[in-house]
Amino acid sequence: MKYNFVSWSTFYKDIAAWERQLPEFDAVCGVPRSGLPVAAHIGLRRNIRIVDLRSLLENPKTCISEASIRNYNPIVHYQKPYGKRLLIVDDCTGVNSDTLNGLRHQLADVKELEISYAAVYRAASTSKVDFYFRQVSKPRIFEWNWFRHWGLKNACLDMDGVLCEDWTSHPEQENDELFQGHIETVPPLYVPDVPFKAIVTSRLECYREKTEQWLEKHNVKYQTLVMHPAKTPQERRAAGDHAKRKADFYLKSLDSPLFIESDVRQAREIRSISNKPVLCIDTMEMFS
Repeated sequence: MKYNFVSWSTFYKDIAAWERQLPEFDAVCGVPRSGLPVAAHIGLRRNIRIVDLRSLLENPKTCISEASIRNYNPIVHYQKPYGKRLLIVDDCTGVNSDTLNGLRHQLADVKELEISYAAVYRAASTSKVDFYFRQVSKPRIFEWNWFRHWGLKNACLDMDGVLCEDWTSHPEQENDELFQGHIETVPPLYVPDVPFKAIVTSRLECYREKTEQWLEKHNVKYQTLVMHPAKTPQERRAAGDHAKRKADFYLKSLDSPLFIESDVRQAREIRSISNKPVLCIDTMEMFS
């Protein structure tokens, strides 16, 4: 399987390029939540009013005129007419555009506004949008919501650097009290909103109980925890098999379509061995 991946960096570049192509509008409304940064950029770049979706649905007749804006803004200072051309935007739309179609249905009787519906990315030619920037077909994953993507249900995830902050203090030693304290108190980094298949980590097997306690504390839902069998950090370093172990498990997990890794070198190696997609968190690159 090949995932189409979009990073935050690419997203903002695409929004900026798209904004210059769009026709004139008097106001913009972002679909919460991923449509909000799109609407914010368009509204700020063009200095037009930004309407929140609740106000639009509750009071479509006055949502533009009552949109919050500072008194010293030029469009207020020079009493720029409100107009009625409204753009509703989202980050993406599916094959059938269910979210935007739902809004079309809710706003079908609104005659006071000229409403257009748009998304930065459409899924297919069947997507029902008036404007879009480019097509990003499914399966796709975005940096801003990969940890709630249902494609994770069969995915394998690294532990340190993905689920929690990585250990960077010093090379781990045998019976390392500072490292043991880290395992117990380390803050979470990305906690997936959906249950997933496996955690495949280079942590030593002797830390299983503390690791499982941390995962339970932070409500991480997973099926399997695979840890390194070495007895000591020195033995693990001598083996030097971090990426190979992960790739071997990933390769044997025939239903696993994705591995989430923190280290870019390991990500490349896991991809090379398994020939399956790997998302690197450190660089936000998809190797596939």
